[in-house]
Amino acid sequence: MASPQLNTVQFRRKLTEEQRTILLCAGNGNITKGFKDVLDCYAILWRLGYRPRIDLCDFLGVDEDELENLVVDDSVKD
Repeated sequence: MASPQLNTVQFRRKLTEEQRTILLCAGNGNITKGFKDVLDCYAILWRLGYRPRIDLCDFLGVDEDELENLVVDDSVKD
């Protein structure tokens, strides 16, 4: 595997349909905004102490089995 490039400013990635849907939802229909919003969320998690080696559900105190039963309201309320 090639070593990571720390000065990368652009990259290409073929998204799965699930990944595309996530970014579209995060960005309210705009993939670029969705990508930025997901990065913003990760930055907040990082400041709260989350690190990649930590299980995210454990960190958030969420039962992973309960995630399957969640119903998400897609309406935006300001």
